[in-house]
Amino acid sequence: MLFRFQLPLSLLKTAQGHPMLVELKNGETYNGHLVNCDTWMNIHLREVICTSKDGDRFWRMPECYIRGNTIKYLRVPDEVYLVFH
Repeated sequence: MLFRFQLPLSLLKTAQGHPMLVELKNGETYNGHLVNCDTWMNIHLREVICTSKDGDRFWRMPECYIRGNTIKYLRVPDEVYLVFH
């Protein structure tokens, strides 16, 4: 039972250094390379492009920190899944 709850965190640890997309509950999206994550799924990204929820505005940031409780969706490359399994 505990393993089931650890699965997303293990996948995120495997994804460190890889590009990923993070969609927030407010509709904004962040594309960047995962630097680190913690047990609360707080995420640190580098080389980030943020897109507004309507898709009209874009921002480039050297890095950002995203609180885990604001995350709606994460997408990691297929190669991370292959390494994970």
